[in-house]
Amino acid sequence: MSHPEPSKRHLVFKALNHTLETQANVFASIYNQMVGLRLNENRLKNVDYLNESLKLNGISESTLKAMWDVVDSNSHELSKYLKIKAKEVEKERLSWHDLMTSSQGGSHQIKFSQAIDGITKSLEGIDKNISEFVKEAISQGWVDAEQRNTKPLGGFCAPFIAEGESRISLSYDDSIDSARRLAHELGHAWHFKQMKDVPSLRFSEETFEMTMAETSSIFFETAFIDYIIQNTDDGSIKKAILGWKIERSLNYLMSIRGAYLFENRFYECRKKGQLDVIQVEELSLQCQEKAYGNDLSEYEPFVWIKYRQFYQADIPFYNYPYSFGFLLSIGLLEIAKGNELFHKKFQGFLSETGLLPLEQLIKKHFNIDLSQQKFWQQSIQRLLEDIEQYNNCKS
Repeated sequence: MSHPEPSKRHLVFKALNHTLETQANVFASIYNQMVGLRLNENRLKNVDYLNESLKLNGISESTLKAMWDVVDSNSHELSKYLKIKAKEVEKERLSWHDLMTSSQGGSHQIKFSQAIDGITKSLEGIDKNISEFVKEAISQGWVDAEQRNTKPLGGFCAPFIAEGESRISLSYDDSIDSARRLAHELGHAWHFKQMKDVPSLRFSEETFEMTMAETSSIFFETAFIDYIIQNTDDGSIKKAILGWKIERSLNYLMSIRGAYLFENRFYECRKKGQLDVIQVEELSLQCQEKAYGNDLSEYEPFVWIKYRQFYQADIPFYNYPYSFGFLLSIGLLEIAKGNELFHKKFQGFLSETGLLPLEQLIKKHFNIDLSQQKFWQQSIQRLLEDIEQYNNCKS
């Protein structure tokens, strides 16, 4: 799918869809049964299917609604990027396939030492303790960045909270995405370090809300990518990295939004009975159209088969927490600029993970009411500024 020739990418895309179509009945049956069992369990508990997820994530329904309402109200402005990209490739509208196989930023190389230097410098203005922590993590050998075939894709951070340490593993290949991933995992490590001195917390998945889990990590990676963009003199490279950043951001607000809409509507439909393959696929495509503002020429077939998150039997709605964490992180990053007290508030916020629901922690440490649209609009505004900057960039 990442082949430089569009014709070969499209050939693979068609072959993948054909394979998925042959398995669609099996997956539709599995998903129908799983959601049916969950709805029956919720009925016995006298709870709503979404409320269960909201409780696990430490937020209220009004807060989730406020976030999505702001995304919806800005969808026209956000989709301007899709129109800009379509014009660049001389098309009236992009397809989902065009958007997902974009090679924005792919050729920009960042050596490991350069990435560490950039991560350190991007965060030292916010909190010097963070930059010192990054240096310590590297000097103490907490990061295994060597490329090996035995390593899984992506990266992970394993915490040792009592010791105030973590161990990070990733295959660093000098790409911009590897550098971003390194910043991301270091953000997780910083979060875990703040939890060291909270004796009342016993770290477990039950106390570590998904909405909270990605806050520090996305905060780190966004600060780093912004630093790279600001300190790149080459106009074409700057534009490529900025486009890559925007596309990652739109994934949180459009692709994941589509997944949330699909899951929510599937639950409502499933209350009335099982859905066949055609109904499931139609529902999926309708939700994608809404999430992308009807601005693509073609949408992703059988996405409900590809997303393994739909089949996490113990975790419903394994989607919106990512969008939530993304917007929360970039909103906090905007607050951090020029705020001398931010670093203490941020440390306090992270250190109390699991002691209070996330929504209450944000109110306690930053005096922000997440059920109001103001904060979410400020977060979206940062992305709109990125799109405007991209449009004005000279290649």
